[in-house]
Formats: sequence, C-alpha cells, structure tokens
Amino acid sequence: MVIMQPSLNLNQLRPGLQFNKYQLLEQIGVGGQAVVWSAEDPQVGLVVAIKFNEVPEDGQEKIDDALLEQELGKLNLLSHPHILPIHDYGLTGQVRYLVSPYMAGGSLFEKIKMGSMQLKDTLRYIAEIASALDFLHQNQIIHRDLKPSNVLMDLGGRTYLSDFGLARTVSNTTQALHTGRGTPPYAPAEQHKQLVITAKSDIFSFGIMLYELFTGQLPWNGERMLGMQQLYAKAELPDPCEINPQLPPLLKDVLRRMTSADPSLRPSSAVEVMKMIEYVFNLNGPSSLSISNNGPDSSQDASILLDQKMAEWDSKKKQVLLDPTRFAIVHLDQQRKKDPSMQGPLAQFLLYHSIAYGYHENDWWSKTSDPRDRASVSMSLLAGGNEVIAVRVLDFIFKDYTVLSLVNTKASPLFPMLFDLAFKTKNPMFASRLLSGLRSITPPDTAWNDSMLSMEQGALLGKTALMQTEAGGQALRLIAHLHSLVALEYILKNANRDRLPFILLEIQNLAGSLPSIVSGTVRTQVFFEWINQQITAQPARLAAGYATALLGSTLGIASQIYLTYRLPDFMDLARISSSLIQGLLTGFVFSFGIFLSRLLTERFKTASFLLRFVLASIAGTFAMSAAFYLFHLLFLNTMPSGFLIPLGCFVIACSFSVGRLIPWRFVKMIVSIAAVIVAIVGTWWIHSNFSASITSLTPLFLYDRGWAITQIGFTAFCVAIWMGILGHVPALDIREE
Repeated sequence: MVIMQPSLNLNQLRPGLQFNKYQLLEQIGVGGQAVVWSAEDPQVGLVVAIKFNEVPEDGQEKIDDALLEQELGKLNLLSHPHILPIHDYGLTGQVRYLVSPYMAGGSLFEKIKMGSMQLKDTLRYIAEIASALDFLHQNQIIHRDLKPSNVLMDLGGRTYLSDFGLARTVSNTTQALHTGRGTPPYAPAEQHKQLVITAKSDIFSFGIMLYELFTGQLPWNGERMLGMQQLYAKAELPDPCEINPQLPPLLKDVLRRMTSADPSLRPSSAVEVMKMIEYVFNLNGPSSLSISNNGPDSSQDASILLDQKMAEWDSKKKQVLLDPTRFAIVHLDQQRKKDPSMQGPLAQFLLYHSIAYGYHENDWWSKTSDPRDRASVSMSLLAGGNEVIAVRVLDFIFKDYTVLSLVNTKASPLFPMLFDLAFKTKNPMFASRLLSGLRSITPPDTAWNDSMLSMEQGALLGKTALMQTEAGGQALRLIAHLHSLVALEYILKNANRDRLPFILLEIQNLAGSLPSIVSGTVRTQVFFEWINQQITAQPARLAAGYATALLGSTLGIASQIYLTYRLPDFMDLARISSSLIQGLLTGFVFSFGIFLSRLLTERFKTASFLLRFVLASIAGTFAMSAAFYLFHLLFLNTMPSGFLIPLGCFVIACSFSVGRLIPWRFVKMIVSIAAVIVAIVGTWWIHSNFSASITSLTPLFLYDRGWAITQIGFTAFCVAIWMGILGHVPALDIREE
C-alpha cells in the first residue's frame, strides 16, 4: 500500500493509493482545479468522496485556506438530514481536500438530464433543498454555488445539498470576503459584479435551479445568463409555461420574484419560497411534502444496488455490472453482515467483481464456500481476456487444488484459453507466467506425440522456444513436458544451426529423450554439447574445486616429504622449502586426479552411476599415477616399477568417485582419508614384504625399513587428512544460482 506524501500533486493520485486514512478507489469527477475521488474509509467501513484542490503558495490563498477551515469547522458541527455531512477536511502540502459520504444516486443535474421527472418528485426535491438552504441561512452560512450538480442523491431518491467549497459565514468582520463568481448561469448580478453576497444571492440561484427542474433546461437553454443581463438591462426570467404548458401560470411570478435584479425584492427565505410553491401548486401545506428525518444511509443504497444488479446478473455469461465505487458500497455492507461463507449467484457476483477490480479478492475467495462457484467465476474472468485480471485468477487457481481439479479437465477450455492468452499478449512476463502455468496444470507426457496441441499451436510453441527470452525458456520446458513432436519439428527446421544442439540438449535434459526424427549427426552434436556444458558450467565452482584439491594435495605430499626428510634439524628452513616445492609440483598433477574423479561423477548425472564411477576412477587413477611417477623420477631419481602405484591410486580415486553416493560431506571426507591411508600403508607393506629389491614393486611412498608400522601410519594420516578434507570442498555439481 502506497501512502500519499505531502509533496504529491493531483496527477499522482491513482487507485489503491493511501491518502491519510483513506484508500482511493477511482476518480469520479473533474472540473476546474479540482478532482473528486471515491475512497474507502476502513475505520468506519464507508465509501466516501474526496474533493481535491491543488492550491498555489501565495499569501491570499493561505488566508482563504485558514478562513475555509474555520467555516468548514462550523459546518461540521451542523447536522441536517438534507445537507451532506463533512467527515474530514484539511491541507496536505499543496493539496486541499474535503471528505464527505459518497452518494450512489449521482446528482440532481444527472437526474434532470435523464428526462422529465414526476411532478411529485420534483416538488419533494424542492422541499428538501429549501429545508437545507433555510437551515444554512439560519446558521448564518451562505452556500454561494447553488446548482443541480451540487445537489447529490442517494438511490432512494433523497437529495443532499453539498459542495461547500465556496461557503462563507456571514459576519460584519468578514463581509468583504463574501464575494465570488459561483457558476455563471446560476449567479445573481451582485455575484458577477463581485459585490456583497447575502442569503438572497442563494435565493436567486435557487430560482434558476427551480426553472431548470420544472422545464428540464436552463433559461434560454443556457445561451444567455440572467445575472449577466441584469447588469446592463431590466431582464426577467422567461416564462417556464412556454416550455411546459402544464405548469401553473403563477409559477412564472414566483420564479421572477426569486430572480429579481434587486435583492430586496426577492423572498426573504427558502421557507417563504416553499409557501409560494405550495400555494401555486395548490398543495395542502408542508405536510403534503415528505421530508426525511434521517441522513445518508449507505446500507439502503447497498441493498438497492444489489437488488438491481442481481436481477440483471447472468450466472453463465457474467459481466461487470458495478463500477469499483458502487461495488465497494456493496462489499462493505456485506462485510458488516459478517457471513462466514456464501454460495450461489450472490457469492459468484461478489467474487467476480472483487477479482475484476482487485478489491478484497482474498476475502471473497475464502468466503465463497462452494469450489464450483469459484471455478465458474475463474473461467468466466479468464474468458474475458484481460491480462491483469487473468494474473489474479491464475494466482488463485494454482493455489486452490480443489478448483484446479474442477477447471482442469479434458472437457474444460482452460488449456486452450491460457495457451491463446500466452501467444496473444504483448507482455513477455505475462506470456512466461502463462506458459509456466500450462506446465503445472497438465500431466507430463511420456511419449513424443501431439495429443494436446494442434499443428498451429505446436508451431507457435516451437517459434517461441527459439527466442532467447524468459518466455522462450518456458516454451522449451513446455515442449519437453508435453513431448510435442510438432513443436520439435518446427525447431529442427527453423533453428540456427549453431544453437540447435544447445536447444535440443535443453529439451533432452527436461524430457529425458529425443524422438527418432532427430538424426544421428544431430544427436552426436547434442552429445558433445552436453559434455561441453557439464565440464564448463559454473567455472567459479570448478576453479574453487581444483584450488582446494591442489591445496590439500600440496600440503599432504609436503607433509610426507617433511616427515621423511633425512636432515637432522626438524625445523630446518631448507627442509620446509624443499617439502613445499616438491609437494606443489607433485600436487599440481595429483589434485587433477582428485578433481577428475569428483567431476565425472558429480556433473554427468544423466549417465548411469556405474559408468560414471568406472570412468571417473580410471581417469583419476591415470592422473594420480602420473603424479607419483613424476615425483619418483624428479625427486628420487628412480623409475617406478610394478603395479602398486596404479593400485594405490585406484583405491584413492575410487574413494573420491564413490562420494557421490554419500549425502554427508563429513562421511565423504572420512572415506577418502581412510582410502589414502590404506593406499599408502598397503602399498608399502606389499613392497616391504614381497619386493625382491628396493626398485621393484614401487609403493606410493618409500619409508625407512626400520620404521614401525605406527610411525608409517601416522605419516600416512598426516598426508590423508589434508587430501581427504580439502579434496571434498566445495561441491562440484551444477546448482541453480
């Protein structure tokens, strides 16, 4: 949720924005320097309308804002059943705002534009407005902008005087401030001339509004303005009977008196106006006109809205019948009822709109108890093809396995619906999401065929798979998942020759095989691409693996040389440096044997373990044996003979190759340490017991024949501990990064 900061301007208002305690829903009006937004007030559970004005930072505006806040504070203390209450007001940065209840019935202006009204309704509206206007004037407040668009209505047809952005309290000290142009067609001459505004100025505007209510149009159809004409001539209001002959003739005199150029000739109050109207229409006093004693009732509006729209709701076709603001009214009213669960058409209606607008959709998904209702709504919304709504629906479907099982059947259009959406959208992220979703809702196929896709669909999928994008990667996965032969044929015909082995290898890794239509030559290319990928993938991990193996081999062999060195001083510098040099040169090759033994078993997972183990052990044996032959030739000046060096190296290589079967790294290290000790001690024991001379049956390392087996074992342990531990750090397998 984004909270509006004081520095934001009106252009930054958007649905979902948090302004103070209100969450904006949608813009419902604009005019001049103001915009009107509907919003939810979560603290009281009501939908409100917020009028925003962006104001400049000049001195006069600051004075006006201070005065406006004073007047609104006074208005806020007043209560009348036909005056729209003010819930909140203030200034945030350069944004002035005023909060009042949202009226779902629109304005009296909209009612007039809809066509002729019943006379009884017109008279009731007039009585309600007159009552509200008289209440304001009794409390020394002038509206100054009375017109039909500032009279709002609920769905029950009751009117509420609103928009007090120009209202001022009458006082001697602020008389000079009571000026303003209002809305020209309704403004009296004194307001156009920016003279003192009084309660009788509102009476003039009321007279123009009555003319419009009775005739359905402004005087002279809005082409001329009475107040402006009266500045220069003795103009009078046209006779309303000329437009509506059924009106009583005396109505002309009432309206002309109300709109007199001389304020002193106008009726003294709205109550006096009502007495004149009652007389003209021969009404039996005020009791004949029904005036409500209650203010706005959102529950009544919610009930009317729900009854109207549920009558139009088609549970099969479904369609958005409520705009976000009106749906919020219904939602909040239903929330007040605190029903733990719902089902049937009403549940579908509410869930459909909540997902369509992304408004409390989690609440209604959980409240809709019947999964068939959730499934029906989901499919209807997906059929609409709206990408934003589709994302919301898919989020719910993929998490709700009950619904998924209902919509994901052979007879269901879910798969073709999502498939079409994936290839119609211009949003690559959405396409990727849909292709991933298709894979999750379809069972994997085991044979290369096209039971799910048509020729055209397969070609589309293959074409997408050739793109080096996230959607292309998801398309490759879907091809392998479905074993789509048509898509693979498209790839074979259209892929770049250099990229083809790579693409087919990806499919083979995911699908487990390639179909027979892939030629032997191409399969060979795929095989070598596979070898290349396994060897070169994640080079940093490979470098780290070889580096630690080299360190372990160097320290291990250096320890052997150091402990068997024939110099009297144990801490002699020459002894240390010579051991390290010999250890590094020998370890450089020996560590490659450890590295190969691990690499071949840990990287090539798709091959059988036995094959990997044999190849890894042989490769490791060759590299390790080469290291020992190099050691004997360079530093001992002897040519090794016999089979003991390869045998010992084979034992060590096997311990590193078999490590893939052991999940615990500590155990792998123990196994390799033991293997190195066995190889060193074992080859020496065979040499010392079965060799005919010092040069036959050459062991891994030579020891003084006078040494005890424990001394040899300790030396071997010092070699093994380095190789066994560092040889298994880090893992060499390919992992997701």
